[in-house]
Amino acid sequence: MKPADGVIVLDKPAGITSFKAVERVGRLFRGRKCGHAGTLDPLATGVLPVCVGRATKIAGYLAAQEKEYDVFFRFGVETDTGDSTGREIGGTPGKIAEEDAVKAAIAGIVGAWEQIPPAYSAIKVAGTRAYTLARQGKEVRLAGRKITVHEARVLSWSTEGFRAFLRCSKGFYVRALCRDLGIVLGVSMTVSALRRLKSGPFRIEDSITLADLVAAGKRGEAHGSLVPIGSALAGFPRREIPAEAVSAVRQGRSPAPWLEEEEEGKKEGVVVLTSGEEGPVALVERVAPGTWKILRGI
Repeated sequence: MKPADGVIVLDKPAGITSFKAVERVGRLFRGRKCGHAGTLDPLATGVLPVCVGRATKIAGYLAAQEKEYDVFFRFGVETDTGDSTGREIGGTPGKIAEEDAVKAAIAGIVGAWEQIPPAYSAIKVAGTRAYTLARQGKEVRLAGRKITVHEARVLSWSTEGFRAFLRCSKGFYVRALCRDLGIVLGVSMTVSALRRLKSGPFRIEDSITLADLVAAGKRGEAHGSLVPIGSALAGFPRREIPAEAVSAVRQGRSPAPWLEEEEEGKKEGVVVLTSGEEGPVALVERVAPGTWKILRGI
């Protein structure tokens, strides 16, 4: 059997960390390195791409793609983490935000802006994770980060809270949005349910639950759930190189001698170099006419 290389599109269950989910997947592919492409909080469920083997080399590039969420924001309670797993630190019992106000606030977040991440996040502050400092009761000050909300709309509203659909860029924190919306609406709120519907090319409809994956593993069929690296990178532009260039590129040589020059001014961003049956060879970027930078060998 060939080594396991590819992506498991996992439907992460609630109640476990992304690290724990990856650990459980890793047991099914013994000896192969595993890692996730985009963290989900313990409360959250849904699409968690788990990269296996050589696919771990592209995890950061997969994580950088846009994501979609279905979220429920509950009125009346504020917690230190921003979701229902946290410690209650405030509230506005009996107070709600009217439906029209909620719809206006959600419509207003579409676009590019700076968001201050929540204190309970994995961002490092002087070498220490922000959530570690927050748990120690220390003040955490994080700089704003540029994010983009491509689409946002209210799915339903009640006196308990509201559901919203969000399509956003890398680096967007739903819990931070909850904090900010609470200020705008004048109502304490917390995230009580969150489901990731899409991450890059991976959709919830194509995912597999952890229980089903484990069951497949016991039957020796876990490999069948792996998305090939080439398919995982389907959203990136591609350039073909001949077989004789593969070894050179993987050793760090520029692929320029084997690539035709593009049209003047054309920008492709990150490009996947492929070669026949070899498949994806490397991720590269054109930095100047005739000059290519190898970002990651695959």
